Amino acid sequence: MSRRVPAPTAAAVGAMLWMIVATGTVATAGAEDAGARRPRRADHGALVVLDVYGTYEEMGRQQAALLGDEAGAVRDLYADRWRGLVRAQGAVGRFVDAVVFPIWSGLGGWREDSGFFAEAAGIARALDVGGATDGMRLLYGGVFGGGSTVFAATRSATVDGRALIGRNVDWSDDGGRRRPVVTRYHPANGDLPHLTASWPLVIVPIVGVNAAGLAISINFFDADVMMGLGFPRFLYRRVLQRAHTVEEALALLADGGNRGGAGMLVLADADGTLALAECTAMRCAVLRPSADWLAHSNHARTPEMRPHDEGRTADSDRRLAAMEAAVRERLGRIDPGAAAAILRDRANTAFINDAAVANLRVLNAVVVDPRARLFWHGTTQQPLAPFGALVPLAVDDEAPVAAAPIAADPQLGGPALTREREVVAAMRQAIRVFEGGRAGDAGAIWDRLAGMPATGLEPHRLAWARARVRWSTGRLTEADTLLAAADADGAPFEVRAYARVARGLVADRRGARADALRWYRAADAYLAAHPWYDAPFLVEPLRRAIRTGLAAPAIAMPAMPDLQNIPR
Repeated sequence: MSRRVPAPTAAAVGAMLWMIVATGTVATAGAEDAGARRPRRADHGALVVLDVYGTYEEMGRQQAALLGDEAGAVRDLYADRWRGLVRAQGAVGRFVDAVVFPIWSGLGGWREDSGFFAEAAGIARALDVGGATDGMRLLYGGVFGGGSTVFAATRSATVDGRALIGRNVDWSDDGGRRRPVVTRYHPANGDLPHLTASWPLVIVPIVGVNAAGLAISINFFDADVMMGLGFPRFLYRRVLQRAHTVEEALALLADGGNRGGAGMLVLADADGTLALAECTAMRCAVLRPSADWLAHSNHARTPEMRPHDEGRTADSDRRLAAMEAAVRERLGRIDPGAAAAILRDRANTAFINDAAVANLRVLNAVVVDPRARLFWHGTTQQPLAPFGALVPLAVDDEAPVAAAPIAADPQLGGPALTREREVVAAMRQAIRVFEGGRAGDAGAIWDRLAGMPATGLEPHRLAWARARVRWSTGRLTEADTLLAAADADGAPFEVRAYARVARGLVADRRGARADALRWYRAADAYLAAHPWYDAPFLVEPLRRAIRTGLAAPAIAMPAMPDLQNIPR
């Protein structure tokens, strides 16, 4: 058992307090409802829990109404993100936006049976932004660009042989606008009641469990086929609505045609069966674990899907290794409390802005028990989401929840994590200020952090941030010195790769063409030595800069990412 699991006395007291609070909450809700089952919302710290009823169109409307101003805040955010994705994809993006989505929402219902278009339309109409097409745009604007780290354990790996899933959803909360949301669906059409964890207006089950005891956890998959052009069937939703077992879920996922998106699905059921399905928009491959547990991050594990993977990063590799080590340490002793301790693990690194299981980008921290038809969800806001208390939530909202909450990590509220929260707030401010055109002010924040003792910041990433400020303000010699510190043994892969390209660009700006050519070639060799890290969003800008720099001296510094590994 991890040192972070609280003492029995503290856990018992916490459970007693929870039962007192829960009993009072249930009595109040019953008095207000007077026996009726009406849509409702409950807040548990940062977590929002929604109960919705009826048709999927009605449940979409109810979500938007219950979320209120929070729905309006993310509506604008997601719409902006979708427009950015359309621009980035050029003609293909414009075709999808103007032709594919309207056709899908208008005619796709003959194939799509998960209620997706109806629920999207209900959300859009409640927000007064249009119909199903606009609801789809909001969804796709809200789900691109994240990652996750997950494990599933069963039989010999757990205390009593039941399956458990532990999942950290790594996504930015966008400055607090994107709160974690659990939605309990009560469909009127015969579909299974189910719980899903995601964030406002996102109607795919990022994590979920249904009344039959099937649990699902979907990781982001940056595949070569992210969206198919045929009429979609959103099977990632359908498995929770219809499947009772992992085998039934896999049979559904094997259905041909367009799935509406790519995803990596960890599946577990009440009988203790586990599987991993890796899917592009058009096809899936299945991994059956050879042991009684598996871990997963954001790169393909099946031989069939590796050629389709366009998003493997050093961060994904390190998170997977960290999760595997955390699980392996507790094999045979994993229960919900131990699962929460795994989600809080940072044993692989000394730095807060480094790849870890409990990294700063965790938005949803979830433990799922398929046999009990419940999960525990974190109640603490990013960037310390895994360390807060986790409340139990059951698919059956009418029966008492026969589980205690999982207590917060004893460190939460203590000096170390309080300081960490303050450091992250300063980093986010520095990035916002820099992107707002005030590089000098951003530099002052980064320099102050560099001068503080025990910030826990990865030194190469910090050197990179300070170097960006220097070249942006014309201080090229200082920039080169800081880039040399970033380009050192032990630096994260992407930091070292970007630092070498930037050294070439700075050398060109200083008129040192021979040095520039040397650094461009060194960067090219470094990428060639790590061909498995080929995520286009990280690597392609570097390759373009290298080609351009080798052809002619650089006359300007292109925009480069912050590389800080923190939520934006």
